[in-house]
Amino acid sequence: SQDFIITEMKFDLYSLFMYAGFLGIICILIAEIWMQRKQKIALYNVADTITNVSCGMSDRLFSLFFDGAQYVIWSAIGNRFGIFAMPQGWLGVILCLLVTDFIWYWYHRLGHEVRFLWAVHSLHHQSEHYNISVGFRISIFQYIVRTCFWIALPILGFSADVIVLVLVGHALYQLLLHTQVVPRLGFIEKILVTPSTHRVHHGVNDIYLDKNYGGMFVIWDRLFGTYAPETEVVKYGITDQTGNMTILAAHTYGFKQLMLPLKLGQRIEDALAFFFSKPKDVPDYMVGKTKIPAKQFQPIDDQKSYVLAQIILCALGLFYMIFWSRGWDMSLKSTCAIFICWGILSASVRWHKYLGIYFCQEGFRIFLWGFLFFTLGKAGDIPIFSSYIMIGLTMLFGLLYIGKLKNQLQ
Repeated sequence: SQDFIITEMKFDLYSLFMYAGFLGIICILIAEIWMQRKQKIALYNVADTITNVSCGMSDRLFSLFFDGAQYVIWSAIGNRFGIFAMPQGWLGVILCLLVTDFIWYWYHRLGHEVRFLWAVHSLHHQSEHYNISVGFRISIFQYIVRTCFWIALPILGFSADVIVLVLVGHALYQLLLHTQVVPRLGFIEKILVTPSTHRVHHGVNDIYLDKNYGGMFVIWDRLFGTYAPETEVVKYGITDQTGNMTILAAHTYGFKQLMLPLKLGQRIEDALAFFFSKPKDVPDYMVGKTKIPAKQFQPIDDQKSYVLAQIILCALGLFYMIFWSRGWDMSLKSTCAIFICWGILSASVRWHKYLGIYFCQEGFRIFLWGFLFFTLGKAGDIPIFSSYIMIGLTMLFGLLYIGKLKNQLQ
């Protein structure tokens, strides 16, 4: 049947998108490292990169547990409330992509123009650097917000299969926009959102503020008057920048700002007005007070390479989980998620005063991590070759850990 064909197409293209996205990330990463060394440009900061990737892994873990329920809900909404009988096949995919990008434009724009939505989205803009890792810097709360907007798709009549396919492709395209190695692309800039277009969006330069909200097509920005070309060097970050925060501080910073009216003794009505106001509209009683203290994340200098390797290994484990967890039961998913969260927290927490505790729990974590992937491979939950790769990498990581431990004991 046609539904079966669409389902098969979804999963074939899903895998294709994932592999293409992974390859694109690797290519951009290599180009960025080359550019950083060749041109002496500081594209990366270790602490910032760790926070970026940690946020991305948190978002993906959250979605892995709720994507199935989301699919069921979209199917139920489409069957019961679908307005139009949208075409299937490639025509349906193309139509869904155009509608998705239009919805994305307004979801993204409101995320910059309504303060409580900015509290969720601002985490993505906090980095003062701009590289492929910034594309992963997404709040777990953003999953909830964007889902509310995507409900429009099944209501319009698009099938859940087509929606999933389009959203995966749309998200991967935007991820690859976060780089400085791709210059302006001439005529393409008039049609598609490019890395140059999105660099402008991340800028805090006066001429770049509140510009270029589009996800894939630049037509919406041109149509609604929010387009700006890249004409001067971009300064990245947010206007009330507070440095590189810990993953918890980064997630909660915007929400702490929402509480400022009450903290400053204002009335409930003022707090509600502030809640729905534009982020650039600051009340007189709050001028100069929107920048609040936040815990900074800065690994000890001789631990930076180790902590970065730790995050990369966790990211690879999550990548495996994304590909092969569809057939896993909830207990197995939860176990893997706990180990990945453990790795994120171990890398992100400030251990400066508790190095003894850090090395004890870290050694235990590495042993259990290797044992976990040995068990997954033996049980057939992941391909045995992939299990061997993870065990080998864990052993190398363990050697790196032993080296760091020896240095600490000396």
